[in-house]
Amino acid sequence: MSAPATKPPEDLRRALESAGAAISDSRRIDHAVQHRVSRGADKVTLNLYDSGKALVQGKDSPLKELIEGWKEGRSPSAPAKGGTSGVRADSTPRVGTDEAGKGDYFGPLVVAGVRISGEEADEALRRIGVRDSKLLSTSQATGMAQQIEETLGPESLYVLCLAPEEFERRRAEAGDNVNRLLGELNVEILDALCDGVEKFVVDEFAKKARSYIQPGVPGGVALEVRPRAEDDAAVAAASILARARYLREMDQLSEWAGFTLPRGATHVKEAAEALLAERGHEGLGRAAKISFSTTKRLGSA
Repeated sequence: MSAPATKPPEDLRRALESAGAAISDSRRIDHAVQHRVSRGADKVTLNLYDSGKALVQGKDSPLKELIEGWKEGRSPSAPAKGGTSGVRADSTPRVGTDEAGKGDYFGPLVVAGVRISGEEADEALRRIGVRDSKLLSTSQATGMAQQIEETLGPESLYVLCLAPEEFERRRAEAGDNVNRLLGELNVEILDALCDGVEKFVVDEFAKKARSYIQPGVPGGVALEVRPRAEDDAAVAAASILARARYLREMDQLSEWAGFTLPRGATHVKEAAEALLAERGHEGLGRAAKISFSTTKRLGSA
């Protein structure tokens, strides 16, 4: 009977699902609903008070950052539905990047870049409602990606999609360092889109992200690397493009596998074992990032 009272908000559920996280427990406490959220070893407690306030507790982690970002996006000061969802105006010609699939066992690593040429393009993206893609449903992300492409044109967009086998090859070439690989991919995107830009805005994917990217940034272009950079329209749009491409690739992989491949890095072992039994090591390598520790835990690996 208490389920309706403790059900998490739909946009939070979507954000967690997209990130491979899950709510392990929800219960009423004094004047609030408490949700316990986990992703791998990361644990966070989120209290949603009847007054509308939210409290996020737990050790600093990407999961906590994700929930803090969701909290900021739902604050009373954030624009109403149909507005810009916390994305601020910026007329600076720039490139923004974001990625999808980094922490997912199945599917590709996708890094997308968006170039904003000035105030008009920035305003156009904010008008269509670009925001952190984790706050969008699957259909919303897919539809908004189409709008972004129509608004800016292909010359202002660049998407790199590394299928699992290519991801493993590039990761090995980067010294088995995924964050170094992400730095290389960001530089490739900037190289393709840098004409006329003054700034490169990157959603921080690691503490050392700046050191991996800075050597590849041309003179005259300022590098801005920070967490929750989706408040920049270019990064928000890149986030949406990356997620939409990842989802499309996952649909194709699931069709090839014959069953729906789960997203995230938790609760994937059963699907991995089924794919290994059906398609062998070669098939698993086609669909999964086999360098993840999940592979070592498979019964037939």
